[in-house]
Amino acid sequence: MVNCKNLIIIRIFIAIILVLTSLSHAVAKDTLSHSYATAFPSQSVKKNDARKTQNYAEKSVPHHKGFWDNGSIIQFMEKDNAAASSQQRHRTGMSASALGSAWPEIRLVPKDDRIFGTISGLRTKLEKHGFAFTLTYLNESLGNISGGRKRGFTYSHQVVMGTDLDFEKMLGAKGLSFHMLGIQRAGRNVATDYMGVTSLIQPQEDYGAGGNVLYKLVYMYFEQSLLNKKLVIDFGRMPANMKFGTSYLGCYALNMITCAHPSGLSNVTKWRSWPFSQWGIMARVNPGAHLYAQAGIYEVSPTEGGRAGFNFSFAQDGFVIPMEVGWQPEFGKQKMTGHYKLGGYVDTSDHPDPFTSVDGRPKLISKLPGKTERQRGAWYVGADQMIYRYGKAANQGIILYGLAGWNMGASLPNQSQYTLGIISQGMFPARITDAIAFFWTRQVVNRKITRMQEMQSDMEVPLLGGVSKPQTSFQVLELTYTAFVSPGVKFFPDFQYIIHPDANRVYPNALLAGFRLLAQF
Repeated sequence: MVNCKNLIIIRIFIAIILVLTSLSHAVAKDTLSHSYATAFPSQSVKKNDARKTQNYAEKSVPHHKGFWDNGSIIQFMEKDNAAASSQQRHRTGMSASALGSAWPEIRLVPKDDRIFGTISGLRTKLEKHGFAFTLTYLNESLGNISGGRKRGFTYSHQVVMGTDLDFEKMLGAKGLSFHMLGIQRAGRNVATDYMGVTSLIQPQEDYGAGGNVLYKLVYMYFEQSLLNKKLVIDFGRMPANMKFGTSYLGCYALNMITCAHPSGLSNVTKWRSWPFSQWGIMARVNPGAHLYAQAGIYEVSPTEGGRAGFNFSFAQDGFVIPMEVGWQPEFGKQKMTGHYKLGGYVDTSDHPDPFTSVDGRPKLISKLPGKTERQRGAWYVGADQMIYRYGKAANQGIILYGLAGWNMGASLPNQSQYTLGIISQGMFPARITDAIAFFWTRQVVNRKITRMQEMQSDMEVPLLGGVSKPQTSFQVLELTYTAFVSPGVKFFPDFQYIIHPDANRVYPNALLAGFRLLAQF
């Protein structure tokens, strides 16, 4: 049952969203008629505007427009035609969705959005000859300012280093390319340092595997496009869910539960997320009518690439087989974009049951090993839809987001995840890449783990997972703002409210505050 304090906090979050959305709508309303006349002019309007522009030019002295001027920033966005190839989307360095979503989404940043720009044209020349590279720094710093285990502040960072080779430009091999990317991570974890004792909830998306090593390989694979890109095949080493069940919209948030793959379905599974890599092959078919279908097969590796990701052993414990179908429509004259998907995976490797022993009795009673689960998996349904457009730029409007997923397997740590979100981007005409976003997520712990912990508590023995009370569920409410600072630099103030840290009631609900800093070189 939700107590009064929880209700007050939740109402505050909702009130902030409503006020900011109303404010942005009011500001947009005053400027939309002019913005839309500029973005989508009729023939008569074009003629009138042309006459007005000519008369004004005769009477006025031209003046310099700053970068933040609406026209200038739109021109800056349009240098890349506001579109992205799959590899350009890979380079934002913000987890699986931004690093390989199967959706042909529009990038959040333009191609030339780099601190060093084109490096006096060198980057452009190299890309014309088939060579592209990326270097990105990502910092996520959060502090526990109320509730939780104790007060404190943590820092974590991720450096992304990668390259893409277009063999069609280099060698004339039509549709063939090669992609390699790795990371370096360091820092501390606010979840286990201050909020609770387990990493079931991970407020910093960039914390985790890949730390304390100079270069952790994330992916290294070939991509072959056939039939005018109606069929795309990937083969090599890559995370098994890099292009399944992901959404770049989830990375408007910092918490790994949302950015960019639902952690409730991939946490402690062999359906691995970034930065783990596995040998695998996948194919995507784009038949038209905004539809797609894709499937793959990846090894379940006992080494998972090793510490640095370069252990290329072909030893397998089984296979992970993900599948997904989707629809990506655009509604109306204003092109209200949407993405709808249904998918899941099957894991054929063996795993022990955490509660039931080989003879069918509870493990604590029989003292026998857990029975073997021969197959497990999950399925999910997700969608996002723009419902209101402020202007013509990509994602410049109000977008609703939702995802629900259910695990199928006794050996998985979670039972389900539900996520809802609302994003308002480009409400101020001069800052069309700025956005405010709010997300709510609820995860439910595997009922067998809860039963095991309840029995351990009754028997007064240490509980599974190192907690002091049985785990049931938790919720995360997150409010964040995406601010374009300068070419190549973005700043994300962030607030997170965690209901039931460690998925139990041992520690008070936690309020976290901090930021993400993204620098693309």
